[in-house]
Amino acid sequence: MSAPGSFRLAVAQPVIDRREPESSRVDDAVELIRAAGEGGAELVLFPESYPGPITAGLDHDAGPAVAEACRETGLAACWGRVEPTGDGRFVTVSILTDGNGREVGRYLRSHPATGDVHPVLSGAPMAPGPEPGLFELNGLRFGVVVCSELWNPELCRVLALRGAEVLLAPAGGGFHRVSDNWQLMARARAVENEMFVALTQQLFDDEFGSALIAGPEGVLTEGTDPGLLITDLDLERARWLRSQDDSMVEPKQFSSLPGLLRARRPELYGELGADRDGLYDFEAASN
Repeated sequence: MSAPGSFRLAVAQPVIDRREPESSRVDDAVELIRAAGEGGAELVLFPESYPGPITAGLDHDAGPAVAEACRETGLAACWGRVEPTGDGRFVTVSILTDGNGREVGRYLRSHPATGDVHPVLSGAPMAPGPEPGLFELNGLRFGVVVCSELWNPELCRVLALRGAEVLLAPAGGGFHRVSDNWQLMARARAVENEMFVALTQQLFDDEFGSALIAGPEGVLTEGTDPGLLITDLDLERARWLRSQDDSMVEPKQFSSLPGLLRARRPELYGELGADRDGLYDFEAASN
């Protein structure tokens, strides 16, 4: 199946009421899926580990309700939760449910956050997943990077080289002082990979949101308030940028440099595959 030339994408930015049980977020997610369907979206992106559970050890299952809402509306949903690995550890999972209610993609976060992020948000450190996240829906490839993985240019570039045209970037929340630079990272990933990037987060404790959808030539939509952002992605324009070369001809036909993926010289980048000596050990941190 060939990929479409355009795609209508929604991102959901929900408010978290810590006084309510996490299981109540499932009903909120269903309502957001319905609203995204009414807005004509083809896929709605939820934040990291939403509708959950985000807390390690909780076992409510949002899957059946999300699947039913997707079947009802005919749109897909990328949602998340924390799951046990079976060895006493946990993993952050992003799941793609299609418009027929089927699970068609599953990504285990491969680069957990450093420091105390997971113990604070989830109550436990997270084990790293084995592979980058790549989903396919109706012939269109989506990369998935969870939360701080967006700040990893190598991971995002690999997903672009594997054919991703849209990068889904669900984040947990608690951005505060890093909010502006988090949005800057989303824009940078979109520009340097000539792709679309969708960022969203959960809103904790009266936090202002950072949701946006950026394309290779600029931000398409953004918002700090809770709710949905919906916009159309011009995939043909991004493909054109990937296929062209830079030019000094005026007036320029582009506002971001074209052909960046084809201008690479991977033989010069050997350090990117170097041994991990002195680097953060995700496996050790998860034990």
